Amino acid sequence: MTDNTERIIRLLTKRLTTPLSADEADELRLWIGDNPEREALSERLSDYGRLADAYRKRSIINPENACKDMRRRIGIQNKRKRMAGNVAWAMVAVAAVLLFVWFAIPSEQMPKQDAPALIAYAPLSIDSLKPGATIAFINDGGHRMAVESEDEINGIISSRSKSGNSKEKKLTLEVPRGGEFIVLLEDSTKVWLNSESSLSYPESFSAESRRVRISGEAYFDVAPDASRPFFVECDGQEIQVYGTEFNVRAYPEDEAVFTSLSEGSIALRRLDKVGGELMLSPGKQAVFNKSTRHAEVKDVNIETITGWRHGRFVFENQTLLQIMYDLSRWYDFRFEFADPELENLIFMGSIPRYGDFSTATLILEKSGDVAFHTNGDKIIVSRKKSHQAQ
Repeated sequence: MTDNTERIIRLLTKRLTTPLSADEADELRLWIGDNPEREALSERLSDYGRLADAYRKRSIINPENACKDMRRRIGIQNKRKRMAGNVAWAMVAVAAVLLFVWFAIPSEQMPKQDAPALIAYAPLSIDSLKPGATIAFINDGGHRMAVESEDEINGIISSRSKSGNSKEKKLTLEVPRGGEFIVLLEDSTKVWLNSESSLSYPESFSAESRRVRISGEAYFDVAPDASRPFFVECDGQEIQVYGTEFNVRAYPEDEAVFTSLSEGSIALRRLDKVGGELMLSPGKQAVFNKSTRHAEVKDVNIETITGWRHGRFVFENQTLLQIMYDLSRWYDFRFEFADPELENLIFMGSIPRYGDFSTATLILEKSGDVAFHTNGDKIIVSRKKSHQAQ
């Protein structure tokens, strides 16, 4: 491997966790040049979803999945959060290097050595799946980096202002699978973000209004400010807030956007301004159909909707498919149904959010005609054997 290749690997790896200096950024741009393959590669190695998936797949090499288990266990202990983040994202950096070597380095530049022995990949273990941790990525207008606390985000903003880059005022906070995060906005509004969710917001709101955009699921505790209305955009819908608390769920697999009001008052309207305004009162949920662009209102149990924020998955007439989507985001796994009819089974009850996945499967197996096992790197949902034999 040439010295230049090793240098590029170091720059691409460093970029994952800390901002590059101006000279380093120029060096990387010079290497990319007008080469479309290198440009595409650089983009792939900036895709944290791809890298996290690569790391997840490699982590099952150990039959006991010890590394992943340790990383998860460290991650849920507050006093060791920073260590957990360093371990996890050092591993992602390693995945980036491996991807680079596999896809970018010409074979003639690779060091000559005997062919390595084949690695036996151990199947995913239900016992190895641990609950998520406090982790997110912040995109501050050019760089993406892992953060584990609001203090780190404030440090990034402060550092950028001192360096003269304060013109870049937009931030995007991304919470990956197996993560959760709480952020305090400039106006003292507090936002809880669930797994696989993102929040786009400015460093400082304007004098006229406060506007953010979300995907996934978030709970808002909006600071009152009569002179600056607060707006939330998501999937073709706009929510105007009057100082209140509410939950918004807008995951890609959901057919609708679910907006549930805990207290206060909010108004909903379509982003294209077609139709009128829909007002919600506490205990109500607006269901905005993504396809028809129509909304309906129904009564809900707010404690059920916001259970994820208080340490429990609470299910009330939810299908097993919906439940598996929520669990797979939090425990970071892929799944499939051996029998498609099982997807529509309805469950009621609750599961501790910070328990191991094995606890969740035990509760679900006792509640219905289902069983869980693994096949490679997937969780398989099937019928119980006693029923299959009949």
